[in-house]
Amino acid sequence: MRRRGHRVIQWATGSVGRHAIPAIAEDPALELVGVWVHSPAKVGRDAGELAGIGPLGVRATNDVDALLRLDADCVLYAPLLANLDEMVRILESGKNVVTPTGFVYLKDPVVLARLGDACRRGGVSFHGTGIHPGLVGDRLPLVLSALCRRIDRIRVFEICDFSHLSESPEMVFGQLGFGMPAEEARRNPPALLGVMSRIFGESMQMIAAGLGFEIDELRTTHEFAVATDEVRGHAGVIPKGHVAGWHFEYVAIARGKRAIEFQTYWRMSEQIEPRWPYDAVLEYVVEIDGEPPLRCSLGSIAKGDSPEFGLLWTAMNCVNAIAPVCEAAPGIRTSLDLPLLTARGRMNL
Repeated sequence: MRRRGHRVIQWATGSVGRHAIPAIAEDPALELVGVWVHSPAKVGRDAGELAGIGPLGVRATNDVDALLRLDADCVLYAPLLANLDEMVRILESGKNVVTPTGFVYLKDPVVLARLGDACRRGGVSFHGTGIHPGLVGDRLPLVLSALCRRIDRIRVFEICDFSHLSESPEMVFGQLGFGMPAEEARRNPPALLGVMSRIFGESMQMIAAGLGFEIDELRTTHEFAVATDEVRGHAGVIPKGHVAGWHFEYVAIARGKRAIEFQTYWRMSEQIEPRWPYDAVLEYVVEIDGEPPLRCSLGSIAKGDSPEFGLLWTAMNCVNAIAPVCEAAPGIRTSLDLPLLTARGRMNL
Protein backbone atom coordinates (compact mmCIF):
# COMPACT_ATOMS: atom_id res chain seq x y z
CA MET A 1 0.00 0.00 0.00
CA ARG A 2 1.30 3.47 -0.84
CA ARG A 3 2.37 5.38 2.25
CA ARG A 4 0.11 8.44 2.51
CA GLY A 5 1.79 10.26 5.37
CA HIS A 6 1.78 9.89 9.13
CA ARG A 7 0.37 6.48 10.03
CA VAL A 8 -2.20 6.66 12.83
CA ILE A 9 -3.83 4.23 15.26
CA GLN A 10 -7.18 5.37 16.68
CA TRP A 11 -7.41 4.17 20.30
CA ALA A 12 -11.13 3.83 21.17
CA THR A 13 -14.13 4.58 18.98
CA GLY A 14 -16.44 6.34 21.44
CA SER A 15 -17.64 9.92 21.41
CA VAL A 16 -14.31 11.35 20.20
CA GLY A 17 -12.94 8.42 18.23
CA ARG A 18 -15.92 8.09 15.90
CA HIS A 19 -15.41 11.73 14.85
CA ALA A 20 -11.65 11.33 14.51
CA ILE A 21 -11.76 8.30 12.19
CA PRO A 22 -13.43 10.07 9.22
CA ALA A 23 -11.13 13.08 9.66
CA ILE A 24 -8.06 10.84 9.58
CA ALA A 25 -9.36 8.82 6.63
CA GLU A 26 -10.06 11.87 4.46
CA ASP A 27 -6.72 13.57 5.12
CA PRO A 28 -4.11 12.75 2.43
CA ALA A 29 -1.36 13.56 4.94
CA LEU A 30 -2.59 10.82 7.34
CA GLU A 31 -3.22 7.08 7.07
CA LEU A 32 -5.38 5.05 9.45
CA VAL A 33 -3.59 1.75 10.08
CA GLY A 34 -5.18 0.42 13.28
CA VAL A 35 -8.10 0.80 15.68
CA TRP A 36 -8.38 -0.32 19.31
CA VAL A 37 -11.81 -0.96 20.83
CA HIS A 38 -12.91 -1.74 24.37
CA SER A 39 -16.11 -3.64 23.55
CA PRO A 40 -15.79 -7.26 22.35
CA ALA A 41 -18.85 -6.59 20.15
CA LYS A 42 -16.77 -4.16 18.07
CA VAL A 43 -13.80 -6.48 17.54
CA GLY A 44 -13.40 -7.40 13.86
CA ARG A 45 -15.71 -4.67 12.59
CA ASP A 46 -14.50 -2.20 9.97
CA ALA A 47 -13.36 1.16 11.35
CA GLY A 48 -15.48 3.01 8.80
CA GLU A 49 -18.57 1.11 9.87
CA LEU A 50 -17.92 2.01 13.52
CA ALA A 51 -17.61 5.66 12.51
CA GLY A 52 -20.77 5.63 10.39
CA ILE A 53 -19.03 5.97 7.03
CA GLY A 54 -18.07 3.55 4.26
CA PRO A 55 -15.62 0.68 4.84
CA LEU A 56 -11.96 1.64 5.22
CA GLY A 57 -10.35 -1.80 5.21
CA VAL A 58 -9.08 -1.45 8.80
CA ARG A 59 -10.48 -3.92 11.32
CA ALA A 60 -10.92 -3.02 14.98
CA THR A 61 -9.14 -5.09 17.61
CA ASN A 62 -8.63 -5.25 21.37
CA ASP A 63 -5.21 -6.92 20.95
CA VAL A 64 -2.86 -4.30 22.38
CA ASP A 65 0.29 -6.25 21.54
CA ALA A 66 -0.72 -6.59 17.89
CA LEU A 67 -1.39 -2.84 17.64
CA LEU A 68 1.91 -1.94 19.24
CA ARG A 69 3.72 -4.09 16.67
CA LEU A 70 2.23 -2.06 13.82
CA ASP A 71 4.36 0.38 11.85
CA ALA A 72 2.60 3.51 13.06
CA ASP A 73 3.74 7.04 13.83
CA CYS A 74 1.04 8.17 16.23
CA VAL A 75 -1.77 6.96 18.48
CA LEU A 76 -4.79 9.20 18.97
CA TYR A 77 -5.55 7.97 22.47
CA ALA A 78 -9.21 8.64 23.36
CA PRO A 79 -10.66 6.10 25.80
CA LEU A 80 -13.29 7.05 28.37
CA LEU A 81 -10.60 7.24 31.07
CA ALA A 82 -6.85 7.38 30.54
CA ASN A 83 -4.62 4.51 31.70
CA LEU A 84 -1.11 5.75 32.49
CA ASP A 85 0.47 2.29 32.17
CA GLU A 86 -1.12 1.90 28.75
CA MET A 87 0.11 5.28 27.53
CA VAL A 88 3.62 4.46 28.72
CA ARG A 89 3.58 1.21 26.73
CA ILE A 90 2.44 3.04 23.60
CA LEU A 91 5.20 5.65 23.90
CA GLU A 92 7.86 3.04 24.61
CA SER A 93 6.82 1.19 21.45
CA GLY A 94 7.99 4.20 19.43
CA LYS A 95 4.63 5.84 18.76
CA ASN A 96 3.80 9.48 19.42
CA VAL A 97 0.62 10.07 21.47
CA VAL A 98 -2.04 12.78 21.10
CA THR A 99 -4.83 12.56 23.66
CA PRO A 100 -7.96 14.49 24.73
CA THR A 101 -7.93 12.86 28.19
CA GLY A 102 -6.08 15.70 29.93
CA PHE A 103 -2.30 16.00 30.50
CA VAL A 104 -2.19 19.45 28.84
CA TYR A 105 0.34 20.86 31.32
CA LEU A 106 1.78 18.38 33.79
CA LYS A 107 3.01 19.31 37.26
CA ASP A 108 2.74 15.91 38.99
CA PRO A 109 6.37 14.75 39.29
CA VAL A 110 5.50 11.05 39.14
CA VAL A 111 3.40 11.35 35.98
CA LEU A 112 5.95 13.74 34.44
CA ALA A 113 8.76 11.29 35.07
CA ARG A 114 6.92 8.24 33.74
CA LEU A 115 5.70 9.90 30.54
CA GLY A 116 8.97 11.76 30.02
CA ASP A 117 11.04 8.60 30.43
CA ALA A 118 8.74 6.72 28.07
CA CYS A 119 9.12 9.47 25.45
CA ARG A 120 12.91 9.25 25.70
CA ARG A 121 12.93 5.46 25.44
CA GLY A 122 10.60 5.52 22.45
CA GLY A 123 12.12 8.61 20.82
CA VAL A 124 8.65 10.15 20.52
CA SER A 125 6.45 12.98 21.78
CA PHE A 126 3.33 13.23 23.95
CA HIS A 127 0.66 15.95 23.70
CA GLY A 128 -2.59 16.51 25.62
CA THR A 129 -5.24 18.63 23.92
CA GLY A 130 -8.98 18.85 23.14
CA ILE A 131 -11.60 21.57 23.45
CA HIS A 132 -11.69 22.03 27.26
CA PRO A 133 -9.01 21.35 28.28
CA GLY A 134 -6.80 21.94 25.25
CA LEU A 135 -8.20 25.20 23.89
CA VAL A 136 -10.93 27.09 25.77
CA GLY A 137 -9.43 26.85 29.25
CA ASP A 138 -5.77 27.35 28.38
CA ARG A 139 -4.74 28.32 24.82
CA LEU A 140 -7.61 30.76 24.19
CA PRO A 141 -7.18 32.78 27.42
CA LEU A 142 -3.47 33.09 26.64
CA VAL A 143 -4.18 34.30 23.09
CA LEU A 144 -6.70 36.87 24.37
CA SER A 145 -4.35 38.00 27.12
CA ALA A 146 -2.14 39.63 24.48
CA LEU A 147 -4.80 42.35 24.17
CA CYS A 148 -4.69 43.28 27.85
CA ARG A 149 -2.80 45.99 29.71
CA ARG A 150 -3.86 44.57 33.09
CA ILE A 151 -5.51 41.27 34.07
CA ASP A 152 -7.45 41.01 37.34
CA ARG A 153 -9.19 37.67 36.82
CA ILE A 154 -9.83 35.08 34.12
CA ARG A 155 -13.13 33.19 34.01
CA VAL A 156 -14.04 30.30 31.72
CA PHE A 157 -17.63 29.02 31.40
CA GLU A 158 -18.74 25.71 29.91
CA ILE A 159 -22.51 25.42 29.34
CA CYS A 160 -23.85 22.20 27.86
CA ASP A 161 -27.21 20.49 27.37
CA PHE A 162 -26.39 16.78 27.55
CA SER A 163 -29.87 15.63 26.61
CA HIS A 164 -29.01 15.34 22.91
CA LEU A 165 -25.45 14.09 23.25
CA SER A 166 -24.64 10.55 22.20
CA GLU A 167 -22.60 9.83 25.33
CA SER A 168 -22.89 6.29 26.70
CA PRO A 169 -25.00 5.42 29.77
CA GLU A 170 -21.72 4.53 31.50
CA MET A 171 -20.54 8.10 31.03
CA VAL A 172 -23.87 9.88 31.72
CA PHE A 173 -24.95 7.91 34.77
CA GLY A 174 -21.66 6.44 35.95
CA GLN A 175 -19.04 9.15 35.51
CA LEU A 176 -21.14 12.33 35.19
CA GLY A 177 -23.50 11.42 38.00
CA PHE A 178 -26.79 12.27 36.31
CA GLY A 179 -29.70 10.36 37.83
CA MET A 180 -28.20 10.24 41.33
CA PRO A 181 -30.68 10.57 44.21
CA ALA A 182 -30.48 14.03 45.76
CA GLU A 183 -29.38 12.63 49.12
CA GLU A 184 -26.45 10.81 47.56
CA ALA A 185 -25.46 13.85 45.50
CA ARG A 186 -25.31 15.96 48.67
CA ARG A 187 -22.89 13.49 50.24
CA ASN A 188 -20.78 12.59 47.22
CA PRO A 189 -19.86 14.40 44.02
CA PRO A 190 -19.88 12.38 40.77
CA ALA A 191 -16.85 10.26 39.90
CA LEU A 192 -15.74 12.57 37.10
CA LEU A 193 -15.32 15.58 39.41
CA GLY A 194 -12.02 14.25 40.72
CA VAL A 195 -10.75 13.62 37.20
CA MET A 196 -11.89 17.05 35.98
CA SER A 197 -10.31 18.75 39.00
CA ARG A 198 -6.95 17.31 37.95
CA ILE A 199 -7.46 18.08 34.27
CA PHE A 200 -8.70 21.65 34.78
CA GLY A 201 -5.93 22.23 37.29
CA GLU A 202 -3.47 21.47 34.48
CA SER A 203 -5.14 24.07 32.25
CA MET A 204 -4.94 26.66 35.01
CA GLN A 205 -1.28 25.85 35.55
CA MET A 206 -0.65 26.42 31.83
CA ILE A 207 -2.35 29.83 31.98
CA ALA A 208 -0.24 30.72 35.01
CA ALA A 209 2.96 29.58 33.27
CA GLY A 210 2.05 31.55 30.15
CA LEU A 211 1.34 34.70 32.17
CA GLY A 212 4.30 34.34 34.54
CA PHE A 213 2.77 33.74 37.98
CA GLU A 214 2.40 30.85 40.43
CA ILE A 215 -0.82 29.23 41.66
CA ASP A 216 -0.87 28.72 45.43
CA GLU A 217 -4.06 26.67 45.81
CA LEU A 218 -6.77 24.97 43.77
CA ARG A 219 -10.33 24.77 45.14
CA THR A 220 -13.34 22.84 43.86
CA THR A 221 -17.02 23.01 44.82
CA HIS A 222 -20.16 21.47 43.35
CA GLU A 223 -23.92 21.89 43.48
CA PHE A 224 -26.72 20.05 41.71
CA ALA A 225 -30.21 20.60 40.32
CA VAL A 226 -32.99 18.00 40.37
CA ALA A 227 -35.51 17.14 37.69
CA THR A 228 -38.95 18.65 38.27
CA ASP A 229 -40.42 15.88 36.07
CA GLU A 230 -39.19 12.59 34.62
CA VAL A 231 -36.44 13.12 32.03
CA ARG A 232 -36.00 10.77 29.09
CA GLY A 233 -32.73 11.10 27.21
CA HIS A 234 -30.44 9.23 24.85
CA ALA A 235 -28.70 7.41 27.69
CA GLY A 236 -31.80 6.53 29.73
CA VAL A 237 -34.37 7.87 32.21
CA ILE A 238 -33.83 10.25 35.14
CA PRO A 239 -36.65 10.03 37.71
CA LYS A 240 -38.30 13.15 39.06
CA GLY A 241 -36.36 14.52 42.03
CA HIS A 242 -33.05 13.00 40.91
CA VAL A 243 -30.00 14.88 39.61
CA ALA A 244 -30.51 16.40 36.16
CA GLY A 245 -28.06 19.30 36.41
CA TRP A 246 -24.59 19.96 37.77
CA HIS A 247 -22.64 23.14 38.50
CA PHE A 248 -18.94 22.70 39.21
CA GLU A 249 -16.63 25.53 40.23
CA TYR A 250 -12.84 25.27 39.97
CA VAL A 251 -10.80 28.17 41.38
CA ALA A 252 -7.07 28.92 41.27
CA ILE A 253 -5.87 31.10 44.15
CA ALA A 254 -2.75 33.25 43.72
CA ARG A 255 -1.55 35.59 46.48
CA GLY A 256 -4.93 35.34 48.15
CA LYS A 257 -6.90 36.30 45.01
CA ARG A 258 -9.27 34.25 42.85
CA ALA A 259 -7.03 34.52 39.79
CA ILE A 260 -8.69 31.93 37.52
CA GLU A 261 -12.20 30.46 37.68
CA PHE A 262 -13.73 27.65 35.63
CA GLN A 263 -17.53 27.47 35.89
CA THR A 264 -19.24 24.39 34.44
CA TYR A 265 -23.03 24.14 33.97
CA TRP A 266 -24.32 20.81 32.64
CA ARG A 267 -27.98 19.83 32.38
CA MET A 268 -30.10 17.01 30.99
CA SER A 269 -33.32 19.07 30.83
CA GLU A 270 -34.61 22.61 31.11
CA GLN A 271 -37.06 21.34 33.75
CA ILE A 272 -34.68 21.53 36.71
CA GLU A 273 -34.61 23.21 40.09
CA PRO A 274 -32.73 25.43 40.70
CA ARG A 275 -32.90 26.80 37.16
CA TRP A 276 -29.57 28.41 36.34
CA PRO A 277 -29.59 31.37 33.89
CA TYR A 278 -27.68 29.49 31.19
CA ASP A 279 -29.73 28.01 28.35
CA ALA A 280 -27.24 27.45 25.52
CA VAL A 281 -27.10 24.02 23.91
CA LEU A 282 -23.33 24.35 23.97
CA GLU A 283 -21.32 27.46 24.74
CA TYR A 284 -17.84 28.24 25.97
CA VAL A 285 -17.12 31.73 27.26
CA VAL A 286 -13.80 33.28 28.24
CA GLU A 287 -14.02 36.50 30.27
CA ILE A 288 -11.04 38.57 31.31
CA ASP A 289 -11.59 41.22 33.97
CA GLY A 290 -9.02 43.96 33.60
CA GLU A 291 -8.01 46.75 31.29
CA PRO A 292 -9.62 46.45 28.87
CA PRO A 293 -12.22 43.82 29.86
CA LEU A 294 -12.75 41.06 27.28
CA ARG A 295 -15.43 38.50 26.53
CA CYS A 296 -15.12 35.78 23.89
CA SER A 297 -17.88 33.25 23.19
CA LEU A 298 -17.56 30.00 21.26
CA GLY A 299 -20.70 27.95 20.80
CA SER A 300 -23.94 27.20 19.00
CA ILE A 301 -24.92 29.83 16.46
CA ALA A 302 -28.28 28.57 15.22
CA LYS A 303 -31.47 27.43 16.88
CA GLY A 304 -31.61 23.65 16.92
CA ASP A 305 -27.81 23.22 16.94
CA SER A 306 -26.59 20.09 18.69
CA PRO A 307 -23.88 19.97 21.36
CA GLU A 308 -22.46 17.06 19.36
CA PHE A 309 -20.18 19.43 17.47
CA GLY A 310 -18.30 19.97 20.74
CA LEU A 311 -17.11 16.38 20.38
CA LEU A 312 -16.09 17.11 16.80
CA TRP A 313 -14.13 20.15 17.99
CA THR A 314 -12.34 17.91 20.48
CA ALA A 315 -11.54 15.30 17.83
CA MET A 316 -10.29 17.86 15.31
CA ASN A 317 -8.00 19.60 17.78
CA CYS A 318 -6.40 16.18 18.24
CA VAL A 319 -6.30 15.19 14.56
CA ASN A 320 -4.84 18.54 13.50
CA ALA A 321 -2.12 18.15 16.14
CA ILE A 322 -0.89 14.78 14.85
CA ALA A 323 1.58 16.07 12.26
CA PRO A 324 3.14 18.78 14.49
CA VAL A 325 3.50 16.30 17.36
CA CYS A 326 5.08 13.65 15.11
CA GLU A 327 7.52 16.26 13.80
CA ALA A 328 8.41 17.67 17.24
CA ALA A 329 11.50 16.75 19.22
CA PRO A 330 10.93 13.81 21.62
CA GLY A 331 9.37 14.65 24.97
CA ILE A 332 6.20 15.99 26.57
CA ARG A 333 5.00 18.80 24.33
CA THR A 334 2.40 21.31 25.52
CA SER A 335 0.67 24.01 23.48
CA LEU A 336 3.39 26.36 24.72
CA ASP A 337 6.01 24.19 22.98
CA LEU A 338 4.36 23.46 19.63
CA PRO A 339 4.00 25.83 16.69
CA LEU A 340 0.60 27.41 16.03
CA LEU A 341 -1.82 24.55 15.37
CA THR A 342 -4.07 25.03 12.34
CA ALA A 343 -6.37 22.98 10.11
CA ARG A 344 -3.64 22.78 7.49
CA GLY A 345 -4.85 21.28 4.21
CA ARG A 346 -8.54 21.47 5.15
CA MET A 347 -9.51 24.66 3.31
CA ASN A 348 -12.43 23.79 1.03
CA LEU A 349 -11.42 25.28 -2.32
